[in-house]
Amino acid sequence: MIGAGIKLNAPMIGQGDYLQAQVNYTEGALRYLFQTPNSNWGKANGSTVGFGVLSDAVVGGTLAGTGGSAFATDLQLTTAWNVNAAYEHFWNPQWRTSLYGGYAAVSYNTNANGNLCRALGGGNATGSGSSAVATPGCDMDWSTWWLGSRTQWNITKDFYMGFDALYARLNSASMVNAVNSGEIGAVNAASISDVGNWQFRFRVHRDFYP
Repeated sequence: MIGAGIKLNAPMIGQGDYLQAQVNYTEGALRYLFQTPNSNWGKANGSTVGFGVLSDAVVGGTLAGTGGSAFATDLQLTTAWNVNAAYEHFWNPQWRTSLYGGYAAVSYNTNANGNLCRALGGGNATGSGSSAVATPGCDMDWSTWWLGSRTQWNITKDFYMGFDALYARLNSASMVNAVNSGEIGAVNAASISDVGNWQFRFRVHRDFYP
């Protein structure tokens, strides 16, 4: 994994204002990028479902050997990258508002995509192992983006309240046939589409020590 970040102060706009951003790229270490233990992403919105498989690697070879001999396997590492950016503006010493957003994308190579589609079943791929080929229309690549804003009121130096509003969009992976029951669950391919989600949070924070 490789990443870089930057923070720029902007006192010419407002005392305390700043802009910060970071970009990350990884192969085979997605949880460092997404900072979540989840094995996949999913969102159901009525009859519409979006999903994305979050896997560090996919077995792309064929298991071989018997008894005590080693398995002959080939791990296809998953590629992912993201970018985050935020700007915080101080209206005065008590009030501040931030605007933030980001984008993340996950990509599987041809062999990994074929094996994931095969695991979903229902005619989403032919062959197996190193010969697995995804059926046209089955694509496990997916991405997500989000945009939000937070306003905070510092009542005292130890007590503040804040309100956060966030919209997130999942650009779903796709299939051509129904998925088998399993980790993702039984899903009708016709119901798979990009989905969005609104989130709202109100927080009250008080420091007691020191």
